Amino acid sequence: MPDQATDRTGDGVRDRVTLLRATAIVALGYGFGASLQSTFIYSRYVPEWAHVSVWSRLGANALGVGVLVGMLWALRVHARRSSWAVVAGLVVASAVCAVGRHAAQLALGVYTDPDVATRDSELAGGFVVALISAGIGMWALLSRRRMRSAARRAERGTVHVELAVQALEDEEIRVRRAVAEGLHGTLQGKLVLVDAELDAVVRRMSLQRDRAADVAALRRVQEELTVVRELDVRQMSRLLYPDRLELGLVPAVRAMLSRVPSTIATRLAVTPAVREVDDPELGSLTVAQRLLAVRVVEEGITNALKYGPATTIVVDLDLCDGVLVVGVENDGPTYDPATAAPLGGTARLAERIGLAHGAVELRPRDPRGARLEARLPL
Repeated sequence: MPDQATDRTGDGVRDRVTLLRATAIVALGYGFGASLQSTFIYSRYVPEWAHVSVWSRLGANALGVGVLVGMLWALRVHARRSSWAVVAGLVVASAVCAVGRHAAQLALGVYTDPDVATRDSELAGGFVVALISAGIGMWALLSRRRMRSAARRAERGTVHVELAVQALEDEEIRVRRAVAEGLHGTLQGKLVLVDAELDAVVRRMSLQRDRAADVAALRRVQEELTVVRELDVRQMSRLLYPDRLELGLVPAVRAMLSRVPSTIATRLAVTPAVREVDDPELGSLTVAQRLLAVRVVEEGITNALKYGPATTIVVDLDLCDGVLVVGVENDGPTYDPATAAPLGGTARLAERIGLAHGAVELRPRDPRGARLEARLPL
């Protein structure tokens, strides 16, 4: 049963083809060479055998090869796992091949009435050649198995790495979402309650005399809490998990561009192919891939604001041969790689995208400005 199960698999079929093909090629080579050599020798030195045509000898050897290949197939030598079973199969197939070849020689007129020495010589020679040919075929089979096992081990290693990276990405998304929701919900809610309590205290104290300084101090505390709640907490929440990311990459980028100062013109160009893969219901773009793309846009906008001034920021999203191309252009000062200081955020972004087998490039834009482009394989 295990042999039959192995034979039914794709590997079993490929092993069988390898064994039979290699054996047949080697055996036919031996038979062809032996036929030509024997025909020449007999025609020169044994006149009574000169009448035997080379085609009869070739036919007998070809029939012997056919018997050998057929026996290896019938015995399913390729499916045997025991070394003894393999050796036994090769020996039996070679012996049957030798007998079949000699019978074909008699049938095709290579020999009419051979003596015992001639018969034994042909049987022994046929057996040895068949065994060597089958052994070489088995060696080819084993070599193929070793290469196949090595390739599959490498594939499993690659898959394990990919799964580990994917697991890290999923965990990162989960943690970011949880922290962002905590900042936006729990912490911001508590700050709202604290602000309301402070407001009530300030109103009560404002009715009392000689408490103007205390009231002013509390007002400053209240204003600082408002700044923390509206700017710091909200901004930190967006950094961890951008707005509208669950709705898609395009909505998340639009939300980010809407927060750019109004003195800078913004434009978003999206191809139909990107909109198709970004569809929340039918698209194939994962949340992790969206987050990476949004980080590219965020880095491009940060560079434009930090190293500006820029008057225009253009974001383009395209899909080329299964690769998401995210580009962010600005018309600020021309970026010169030779003189520009190292951009730590861009370098960190390149390392992160490199884990996803992507690449990031920052280059000058003609006639001025810079372009940050990332390529993310999907």
